[in-house]
Amino acid sequence: MLSVVIPTYNDAHCLELTLRSLTGQTLPAELFEIIVVKDGRLSGYEGIERHGPGLNLRVETLPQRRGRSGARNAGIALASGATVLFLDSDCYADPQLLARHHAFHTERTGPYVLLGNRHEIDWPHLALLLRDEPIPPDLLATRHQDIKFAGLDAAEIAGCMQTPWLFAHSNNASVPRNLLTAVGGFNEEFGKRWGWEDLELFYRVYQHLDRRAEAFEYDLGAVSYHLPQHRDQVSYYQEMFENRPVLRRLHNNIDWEFQSMLPAPEVSAKVRYYRAVIEQCVKAGTGRLAPVWPWLARKLPPTGQVLLIGTGTGEVPVPEGALTFDYQAPPGSGNYHLIGVNIPAGGGALNRVVSVDVWRCLQWHDLCDFLHEATRAAVQVLLVHTAGAEVPHDAMRTPAEIDYLLRALAPAFHVTVEHAGSGITGITVRQRAG
Repeated sequence: MLSVVIPTYNDAHCLELTLRSLTGQTLPAELFEIIVVKDGRLSGYEGIERHGPGLNLRVETLPQRRGRSGARNAGIALASGATVLFLDSDCYADPQLLARHHAFHTERTGPYVLLGNRHEIDWPHLALLLRDEPIPPDLLATRHQDIKFAGLDAAEIAGCMQTPWLFAHSNNASVPRNLLTAVGGFNEEFGKRWGWEDLELFYRVYQHLDRRAEAFEYDLGAVSYHLPQHRDQVSYYQEMFENRPVLRRLHNNIDWEFQSMLPAPEVSAKVRYYRAVIEQCVKAGTGRLAPVWPWLARKLPPTGQVLLIGTGTGEVPVPEGALTFDYQAPPGSGNYHLIGVNIPAGGGALNRVVSVDVWRCLQWHDLCDFLHEATRAAVQVLLVHTAGAEVPHDAMRTPAEIDYLLRALAPAFHVTVEHAGSGITGITVRQRAG
């Protein structure tokens, strides 16, 4: 059986249409159940069951509002099917939707996740759905495509699916119920705030499946339509920003470092690019601390209050209590696999942030973000350049590029350069007073 879990909060007008769409599914009714979870005691839902005649429908009311994560967890607890399909209460289901999700999981052995295609619609489309009429393909122009991948071709979508959690929205996604149990369901630390709690769940699913991106598939034919409803977008965006510290605390790594209001394909591209950069740096020995340590050690405080970005911290006497971004060492307490756009330290908590050659691999906007983040966290930043370091082909390489960078930084930062010999150059960056 397929269990369709639908949380709802103050959108009974949408849920009526969603239930109507589920009565017209090609999947036989005995093969699925519908579990609607009202997130708190809400008005406007009286008689909602009549909009789903013939469905195996259960409507559960939570005694108090728990938020999207809590409502979905309550639905999972009530589900009896081997597979759970998450559908939002403002999603109108194409007649084939449930059949495609059901067939996907029935035809495969082992745990897989299917992400469906949700079209954004407007008045002409809604008029048809209100009459229970199909939307013709020619009405679904580019701006009405799935916002996850709008405008991307098949190859670009395949690239994005190397970071599948970034696109795993719970408005149209199915997953084995035992897999949801294994990862502990949705994290309710997000509370009643809106945004990213579904991506976080599917990231844990991705980790549980040994980071196998191929366990996630995207089906253009598993279609739902996003019904119009009132939204306070400014409030939603504010709630998303409030959720970002939760994400970074739970997963302080490169997979989440760039999560922001950027479109998900751009975030995915950054994650994939810096994963490749780190792999190349480790393989080539780029960023090793040992060759520069005799000079660098004289620049560091005797204990703690420093962040070292590079590799080979086990080869040098790192100050006690220091933070490290050592990509060769396993991540853990005090060592993070981050680029530096996010630094887990309070404002002014560090004396130095040091990056050995890795800074040269940052794309321009990310380098700017790194410097602003590093000068927030530390009194000064030391960018170490070593001659002959192997960096990616599109990284900073030539003296002319470095000179351009120094001139570009001058209006915002106080910058000094030291040529230390043995091919070592140190660029010290501090915030300008005032």
